[in-house]
Amino acid sequence: MRFLVLDGSHLLISIIKRILDGQVDLEEVSTFDEALAALEQRPPEAVIANIGPDGLPWRDFQDVCQCHSPKIPVLFESCVYHSPEDAGLGPLNHSCFFIEKPYHAADLKEQLERLVRYNEYKAKGSETPEA
Repeated sequence: MRFLVLDGSHLLISIIKRILDGQVDLEEVSTFDEALAALEQRPPEAVIANIGPDGLPWRDFQDVCQCHSPKIPVLFESCVYHSPEDAGLGPLNHSCFFIEKPYHAADLKEQLERLVRYNEYKAKGSETPEA
């Protein structure tokens, strides 16, 4: 299982490595455009995106992941936006998640485990895991 981590600071990937401890392979990109290219060229099983106040079309990014077959679940994290609606994402569905920073490591671990479970259900042919 491979997750794509979008984070310009390179801090998030080190935290995820510690939390998941080898459960998944991680690919890191630093920019929105690099993430879109990765989604097209080598789709991951999930995306973790650190979103900031840069005015990027995160809703379009979410749509790209949702329109992929199979769907690519996304965990958006932000210290700027306090909700998916604030970030311009709108309401989220069963394959998109949002976590506001600062958060406890246990909260991030719970969200990452949701992504892993989602992919386990997807592998069994279900698109709607219990999260």
